Amino acid sequence: MSTKDSTDLRVRRTRKWLQEAVLSLMLEKPFTRISIAEITDQAQVSRPTFYLHYRNKEEVLEDYLDSIYKNFKDDMQPYLDSIIQGKMAVKFFEQVADQAVFLRSLIESEVSNLVMNKLHKYCYDVIKQSLNQAPYPSIEDTTWDFVIASIAGSVYAMSIRWLQMDMPRTPKEMGELTMRLIRPGIRDVLIQAAG
Repeated sequence: MSTKDSTDLRVRRTRKWLQEAVLSLMLEKPFTRISIAEITDQAQVSRPTFYLHYRNKEEVLEDYLDSIYKNFKDDMQPYLDSIIQGKMAVKFFEQVADQAVFLRSLIESEVSNLVMNKLHKYCYDVIKQSLNQAPYPSIEDTTWDFVIASIAGSVYAMSIRWLQMDMPRTPKEMGELTMRLIRPGIRDVLIQAAG
């Protein structure tokens, strides 16, 4: 193993420890009340080590969110061509259910702005990628942008509310409900573009 590989491994391992420490502490108290000292104690690393990897605790959380959303996007790849059929929406709610404890702790930890921005960006990126793969009629880019933003906002709001209500419906039911709500709008835009 080269020196660079072992350094990269140490960096990844240290970042993982710091992320796990933040997640563990978030189960005990709101994110805003967690200190860097608590994070370093929990991760069993020194404060200077923390600052070698991150500028602040928000960056730790953001790094973890980025890794979750990358995994979400990778898992979503087989479903990108099925946005209208609703398989993609069902898969999204399955992903939310898999991360429910973590996402709920984020919502309750007064970091909802960071979460909102990341989750909305994830929804936006996946929906945009899906719609770009489909053979839709030529639609003005700004119109597509508004369609995508509308769908992403709706899916985001529904997923947050679903978590807050303690997931009273299955991911499949949520995916189907989501599609019943957004499908008419997508069809209307497509019909208008074709006509």
